[in-house]
Amino acid sequence: MPDLSNLPFLVFARTLVVALSLISLQAAGLESDENQPLYLEADNAELDELKAISIYTGNVFVQQGTLQIRADQVTIHHREDRQPKMIVAVGAPATYQQEIDGEEQGINAEALRMEYITEKDEITLIDQAIVYQGEDTFRNDRIVYDRANARVKAGSNVQGKERVKILINPSQR
Repeated sequence: MPDLSNLPFLVFARTLVVALSLISLQAAGLESDENQPLYLEADNAELDELKAISIYTGNVFVQQGTLQIRADQVTIHHREDRQPKMIVAVGAPATYQQEIDGEEQGINAEALRMEYITEKDEITLIDQAIVYQGEDTFRNDRIVYDRANARVKAGSNVQGKERVKILINPSQR
């Protein structure tokens, strides 16, 4: 009969390894996406040149290559060169999806609010935040996804107030 005294540790270690691999799969999307044109569709648009912002409302859809964002409202804060500095998507929920280089399954995420800071290449998911990859999920009230460094943080270290919840399903063979 096998020695099962290490079983709790082995289960924990396997879960940790799978959780870390789930998080590391949150790497930047397809490399070709950033070279694709940005397409935006909405029921309404308001452009304020003096404040350097544009606001899109009503069934907003944003696409750049495989990256897609859907929201009730998207606000874009522009730099002096008119390029996006910060993009804020709000919805019930706002959704994000993107294919990942070298992966069969892409990333899907949702939250009531998403903030993307272009200079940091960082997306912050706020309130009811969930990141999906296949059948696996990563949940918290605040998830920070550093796309440039392929790092995900959640919980109190990014001002979250809830416990982080991760669900990893067994591989289907």
